[in-house]
Amino acid sequence: MQSTKSIIAGAVGHGLKHALMGIKNLFLRSATESLRPTHIVYMVTDRCNSRCAHCNIWQKEPSKNPLTAQEVKQALSDDLFKDVKYVLCTGGEPTVRSDLLDIIAGIHSALPEACIQLSTNGLLPHRVIETATAAMNAGISLDIGVSLDGIGKAHDKIRGVKGNFEKTDHLIHELVKLRDKHKDRLHIAAGIVLSELTLDNLPEVRSYVNELGIELTEAWYNESSFYDNVGTNHFDDRLIEAVRSQPPSPLQELWLRAVENRPIKFPCFAMYTFCVLKCDGDIVPCLNHFEKSAGNVRKQSPTEIWHSLEMRNVRQTVKDCRGCLNSWGAGWSLSNSYYRHVLFYLKHPKLVIETLRMKETP
Repeated sequence: MQSTKSIIAGAVGHGLKHALMGIKNLFLRSATESLRPTHIVYMVTDRCNSRCAHCNIWQKEPSKNPLTAQEVKQALSDDLFKDVKYVLCTGGEPTVRSDLLDIIAGIHSALPEACIQLSTNGLLPHRVIETATAAMNAGISLDIGVSLDGIGKAHDKIRGVKGNFEKTDHLIHELVKLRDKHKDRLHIAAGIVLSELTLDNLPEVRSYVNELGIELTEAWYNESSFYDNVGTNHFDDRLIEAVRSQPPSPLQELWLRAVENRPIKFPCFAMYTFCVLKCDGDIVPCLNHFEKSAGNVRKQSPTEIWHSLEMRNVRQTVKDCRGCLNSWGAGWSLSNSYYRHVLFYLKHPKLVIETLRMKETP
């Protein structure tokens, strides 16, 4: 086991390295167009077989001509994406596409070093298990996130489909078995959206994931044109208490600022180090600006789009944005600028040292 002194030295060195990287990223974000994506959100489809209380996407007319698996592979093979290390496959509900396995294989072929995350509502567990099994056999690393807004009927009520929890519970248990065979390549997490509708369910959900040994992502209730739910989130004392009960983190500190009606603006790296590839081929910054397209990969190469006049206009929209608490958008931005992490480390030095000690202990 390392000494406390060596752990502290490691923490300082680690922090300094990332702080310098953050300064560099902030400069490149303001002065140049040289930053490339390291993370991609790919909207596999905008169709959904759920009827969630938090979202109205299921009421919208879905895209009639989504990108094929081959088109996705071709787009992600562009030189612009050569540094991508993480691809989040979401929707809609990705598993409603019968060619999901081909899509995952195509992404891996284009970006063999990238980890691929699949987000699912659990309503088609056989397709998730089939895809995960094939991925493991092919040596593809997968993160699988499963929506879990409650236990039993409480989950079904939020998700709007009777029997959803039974399928989700079956899926998670099967994925745990698969993970135990492929610990180095398969990571599982459940995800709950924190709102006035789910706060009473939070203790049971936390207990459920702890018993299974999987992580829980507690996501902010995202309001956006994408979800068609603007104005439906409400803050109350219970929400504040739930946020305060989370482990301290830079994102949690932003959440607390939001519930206290304080500004949350930060340097966003949408269209700098991450972007969204919509199922119809448009490249957009995020869910809040889901209609701000910089171009379509069926008409231009991703590299051409990245350096286009339209992209410059969209980047200005990003810079003018008041900020959001989307778990991937805010999380990736905070990691890229890093200064909030520095402030967090200064506030919680004991927590940082303990985390490093756990990582270094053989």
